[in-house]
Amino acid sequence: MKTSSKICAIFLIFFSQKSFAEDYVSTADVLKEIEKTLIFDKSSREQVDFYQKKNSARKSEVSIESQENSPEKKTLLSTQMSVVVNDAKKDNIGLREKEQLAYNAVLIGQYEVAIELYKQVLKSEPNNNYSKFALATVYQKIGQFRQAKTIYYQMLKSGVENQNEVVGNLLDILIEDSPQDATYLLSRLVVQNPDAANLFAYAALAYSKVKNYEQAISMLQKAINLDSSNLDYKYNLAVIYDRTEKYGQAVELYSQVIRDYSSDNQTVPLDKVKKRLEFISEKI
Repeated sequence: MKTSSKICAIFLIFFSQKSFAEDYVSTADVLKEIEKTLIFDKSSREQVDFYQKKNSARKSEVSIESQENSPEKKTLLSTQMSVVVNDAKKDNIGLREKEQLAYNAVLIGQYEVAIELYKQVLKSEPNNNYSKFALATVYQKIGQFRQAKTIYYQMLKSGVENQNEVVGNLLDILIEDSPQDATYLLSRLVVQNPDAANLFAYAALAYSKVKNYEQAISMLQKAINLDSSNLDYKYNLAVIYDRTEKYGQAVELYSQVIRDYSSDNQTVPLDKVKKRLEFISEKI
């Protein structure tokens, strides 16, 4: 095959039988494991910044508006990048190469291909936490929450290093799939972890999901008190104020978000905030 800067992406995958164990766990078991994972004594909390992992690709917060109103954002792949796989089961394809192919497959929306490749890696390396986490995130992305929850649960049980990301993704799933269970869990977690601004923000998202906006507002206010520099918290609170027609408070917070916005924050849709601020300013 001729080498070219642009190679057509061809996937001819021969899917095998289930190669990665999927013994599904109950939501109750997941809730217990999350709670157990987040129970730290005082000295541990002082030593471990559990929710802010340095150089993490994961944003510090979830967005209330993006969860409820915005369509899923598509990841654009450069035309210079491509994947060529003739038979993903062949032994001459190394495990690291399969991981890279799986990652590229996710980028161009070939999720079933990625799932199969990650499963094949895990069949040979059952303790490969990178591929476990990647497989779970693909399941989560396509809405197969039961499979994702099971893998995340197994990772928490085994004591993986990236517990903060695993817990965060589990909370995302619970809020989306079982918001009532999420509000129950998070109402307990914020009591057990009163200094974790991140958890108050998750609780706000859960309460917003069940349309308990007063509780959502209360939770976000506490998150902002703990971390006043976090624009995501202020943006999410502005969205709830806006939704509940508390336009004065919404205008104040939208204005703060615009004033303090920086290019490092990619989760706040600045243009949309400006347009919304202009629109509701006329209402007050």
